Amino acid sequence: MTTDRPENSLLVVNFRCLFLALLLSPVLSSAAPALRVLPWDAEIAARKFALVSGESAVEIKDLHPSKRSPFFRVKGDGPVFVRALDKQGADGKPAQHACTIAETIKHPLLVLLPDPKDPTGIRAVVFDDNPAGFRWGSYRFLNATPKELEVQLEKKAIRVPPGWKPVDLDLGGANRGFSAAFAFPGGLAKPLYSAVWEYDKETRTLCFLVPGTDPRLGPVGVKAVPEDRKTMELDLPKEEPGTAKQP
Repeated sequence: MTTDRPENSLLVVNFRCLFLALLLSPVLSSAAPALRVLPWDAEIAARKFALVSGESAVEIKDLHPSKRSPFFRVKGDGPVFVRALDKQGADGKPAQHACTIAETIKHPLLVLLPDPKDPTGIRAVVFDDNPAGFRWGSYRFLNATPKELEVQLEKKAIRVPPGWKPVDLDLGGANRGFSAAFAFPGGLAKPLYSAVWEYDKETRTLCFLVPGTDPRLGPVGVKAVPEDRKTMELDLPKEEPGTAKQP
């Protein structure tokens, strides 16, 4: 994917509004299946974390802000925590952040967001990353801005509400380059963002729509995290069944 926007200018989010929306989403406690981790930025990716459940702990390695981590599995029963190995809580032990997972989520993706008010310095938010729903060849949009946005890929347009509710769009057809634009509803004639992207039917792309802070670049940017089918299937744990091919 190519854009005409510098990457570093697109990663700033109004986290106060973001956290409020995320905290309103209910979650359930359960033992976690194999899961992956996505750090929001390079600073979080460089830190030391572990996944903890009961007496089981697995260090989180190989983090990158534009790529999902390898799969991790903790063997313990009960809630999952993200333990910050580089920060201590009030009791002098490594600080932990609860990360419970709904029982309906079989392919959890933990997005680690910065949260200076939490002893760990992060907040872990769980998304369902199951390819059965988030299909190969599709783009999944999550709106981290406070306003509804309209997204147009090639000739297809969708509305993406605030609050990180996923909305998918699949162009279909052959691999090719295409135009992408974001705007407030009804404003695609003069978009807030425009660029040339690439479509690959074997790749799915997670797109976080974020507020921009540089007036020269517009009020909206995108943090895009692509993944190709072959890479995911190679990374699947041996005890996990492979992902079925789509027609």
